Amino acid sequence: MKSRIAHPYSLLAILLLFVLMVQARLWAPYWDTHNVQAILTWDAMGYYIYLPAHFIYHDLGHMAFAQDIMREYQPSSSFYQAFQVPGGPEGQLVTKYTCGLALFWTPFFFLGHWAAGWLGYPQDGFSPPYQVAIAFGGLLFALLGMGLLRRVLLRYFSDVVTTLVLVLLVLGSNYFQYAVFDAAMAHNYLFTGYALLLWLTIRWHERPTRLGAFFIGLTLGLLVLIRPSEAVAAVIPLLWNVGSWAAVRAKLELLKERWVDVLLLVLGGVLGVLPQALYWHWATGHFLFYSYGDQHFSFFKPHLWEVLFSFRKGWLIYSPLLLLPLAGLAALWRMHRAIAVPVLAFTVLNLWVVSAWDIWWYGGSIGQRALVQSYAVLALPYAAAVAWLLVPERRPALRVAAVVAAVLLVDLNLFQHWQYMRSIIHPEEMNRRYYFAVFNKTMPTQSDFALLDVKSHLPESERHYTPQLLGKLDFDNQPVDAASGISADQGYFSRQSFHADPAHAYGPALTLKLMDKGLQPGQYIRASCRVFSDYGAWGNKLVMTVERNGKNIAWDAVRLQNNLSVNRAWNLVHFDVPLPADALPDDIIKVYVLSDSGSSCYIDDVQAELMKPKSSW
Repeated sequence: MKSRIAHPYSLLAILLLFVLMVQARLWAPYWDTHNVQAILTWDAMGYYIYLPAHFIYHDLGHMAFAQDIMREYQPSSSFYQAFQVPGGPEGQLVTKYTCGLALFWTPFFFLGHWAAGWLGYPQDGFSPPYQVAIAFGGLLFALLGMGLLRRVLLRYFSDVVTTLVLVLLVLGSNYFQYAVFDAAMAHNYLFTGYALLLWLTIRWHERPTRLGAFFIGLTLGLLVLIRPSEAVAAVIPLLWNVGSWAAVRAKLELLKERWVDVLLLVLGGVLGVLPQALYWHWATGHFLFYSYGDQHFSFFKPHLWEVLFSFRKGWLIYSPLLLLPLAGLAALWRMHRAIAVPVLAFTVLNLWVVSAWDIWWYGGSIGQRALVQSYAVLALPYAAAVAWLLVPERRPALRVAAVVAAVLLVDLNLFQHWQYMRSIIHPEEMNRRYYFAVFNKTMPTQSDFALLDVKSHLPESERHYTPQLLGKLDFDNQPVDAASGISADQGYFSRQSFHADPAHAYGPALTLKLMDKGLQPGQYIRASCRVFSDYGAWGNKLVMTVERNGKNIAWDAVRLQNNLSVNRAWNLVHFDVPLPADALPDDIIKVYVLSDSGSSCYIDDVQAELMKPKSSW
């Protein structure tokens, strides 16, 4: 019996994926936390702040309420989301981020505002009901985006291919992070906007209408309103259906014939960006204003390799399944050249623009978050690659290998999302050595975390070494003195320790001469200390230097706060580095704590150990 539902597999896939996404969101809610892991934090706060500033506090110009919000909710380390208007009156602020997301969030904001009053929460714009409303608003936009993309793909590919692409795209890339956990960031909404742009573009080229052209322009304008660099999306409708020189001439004739549609498209684009222009004029006196300060594009020096392959934020390192749509560009070129041209042009131009941003790692993220929105466009070559693999004439062994690889890479992607949410994958400072140290681990060690900061580690497993104490600084016999930082408030064995805070940038140093300890170049030294803090020893480091004639010939340090740290408990922090190959007997080892405007914490048992290899290996 024939199914009454058209294309049932892809529809069922979307519904199941949405249920999974909601479940994942409930697994890690974060909207009831007063810290930087809540929904409306960091950049998201900058996109959102228009709404409480205008509708609750009626203070969009000075945002005096922001200090209370910062103190109560700690959404970021500083209020960088707005800054003094250059040349403007003292205290007149302009936001760094554009207002596009605030526009889309307006109904969810009012829902959260109503719920806050009804449930007895503060109606301050940041209490839990607002966080919940924005979080689930993001999920609804993700559902809309998947639905629109499904309709786009079904225009050219089968229900089975569409289903596989939707599943692989959601579960096999960092889209999952930005549709579920970081749904208050721009990328999820932009993904939906790109899916809508594709759908409107297809419809207009099938049956041109003035209203359709206007909505294409409006969609482009809203994409730019969310993120100005999304202006690259204009190449999609411009080059659509241009697969040959004859098609170029036909497209130009069509645009000439329907010049009114072109004007309406431009009008839609202008209306889309108009809210930002009006805000900038109100805040700064200029309709165009660059709000990103000293952050710029370097178009002639793009960071292409880093964006694609670096272990810090390499797109294809953290979402390797997306090699498939890149390979699928060739298949799309053979199947549907008229859409392959705009897709290829957009992919190249977008990658260039993303790579040209000076802060190419784009802050805290898993993988390259700046490319997430482009996955809606890349879904077309993705589908072409899947369709190529499913051709009956294709070798069964190839299809089996593709299925196995896809399952393993989806599993890797979801596990690395779990690692990211558990702060095992660092949001900004990943590197090759640390990536492989924590690969497939649910509980890294202190030695693993040290690789975020130092380049070396013990050549063999730690069990093959015997630590030999070289020196220890426990502060027990030093006089308690606020000026020196020696405190009797906490202690690991006794009641004394060193109190590290911004007023005491350098802690007392454990000092050793290589000659006195019989140390040789290349031997591994472990520097360690005990750390106690109320809310994390952020910004503090354990340092070990090798000095010669008062100058450092080696300097290594690790952060005192990592994923193993437990608040209000004594934590052991250590790292292992070899002595320099050119070390001399008169060189000096120093081990101390450096507080670089860091959080207050207590330090005890600063020590150095020689890691002696056991003779058994």
